[in-house]
Amino acid sequence: MNKNNIIILSIETTCDDTAIAICKYSGDSFIVLSNVISSQIKEHNPFGGVVPELASREHIKNIIPVLDQALKEADVKLGDLNYIAITNKGGGLIGSIVVGVETAKTLSYLLNIPIISVNHIRGHVLVSMIEKKDDKKYSIINPIYPMMALTVSGGHTQIILIKNFIDWEVVGKTLDDAAGECYDKVSKILGLGYPGGPIISKMAASGDKTKINFPRPMISSHDFNFSFSGLKTAVLYEVEKWKNGKMEKFSVEDICASSQDAINDVLTKKSLKAIEKYSPKIFILAGGVAANKDLRDRLKENIEKNSDSKFMIPEIPNCMDNALMINIAAYFNLKNNIDIFDYKDININIERKI
Repeated sequence: MNKNNIIILSIETTCDDTAIAICKYSGDSFIVLSNVISSQIKEHNPFGGVVPELASREHIKNIIPVLDQALKEADVKLGDLNYIAITNKGGGLIGSIVVGVETAKTLSYLLNIPIISVNHIRGHVLVSMIEKKDDKKYSIINPIYPMMALTVSGGHTQIILIKNFIDWEVVGKTLDDAAGECYDKVSKILGLGYPGGPIISKMAASGDKTKINFPRPMISSHDFNFSFSGLKTAVLYEVEKWKNGKMEKFSVEDICASSQDAINDVLTKKSLKAIEKYSPKIFILAGGVAANKDLRDRLKENIEKNSDSKFMIPEIPNCMDNALMINIAAYFNLKNNIDIFDYKDININIERKI
């Protein structure tokens, strides 16, 4: 491909955020021309989680205004675009994904330009492979294989072995609930609001993590899999006993700190076991829960102390669902000449495959 002056518009609508980013690439350097996100947190907060039908309706309402804003901020016209990138696989809400895919197909048809198909989970991982030069300028970091990634969010918790750009293997995953879902559930039990992760993290900073010894599910299993449903139940039971005066009093901050410690303890120890077995050159923490300060600090300290792997992590704003991560993944796809389609050939795969 001609690597100079390529402009990619990317769309991300897999869950409850309507996001569009426009980037201009020149070789392995690029400029973020715009990166717009329309959040639905206020709409879903009363329900303590994302309501799929509501999310779909909000995407329909928001997609064109977000597109207009992205184009305006980027100071480009539709005719300036070379590619449209869309998240159409790797998990998500089918109704939400359809809105993004149909928008991408329409733009592709009208502009007669190709669509780059992006896996949502790969987007979370690959946005770590950039280095900031100034406010809007970045460079692409070339991968060194094998790499490994821990992807953690409300919808997925996986350890992925990346043997090369094509060959990604899930070597460990949650057998029930995701770590991010556990954070949301604990927050709901405590009446703290949605999304739970940032709230728990903030309150945990002033709590005592040793106050309650919550279980560490599967921490000693001879694999790299996870389970968090039992931990949610344990928190529920402890809170009920606490409210009924059947145990020593502790604070909400203590519950947050103790539950966070249990979750992050499991994530860290499983990751270290996987690193010990596979010896990756690079280890990446990715996904919404990667914004958790305790997890970031704990993994960084343990990996640097106990392995030769280089630890990499996105900037905190890039941990959440956003269209910049889809843009980066699209560029990697383009560079490797994979998953580039005509608008008629795009389909949707909501399975959490990588």
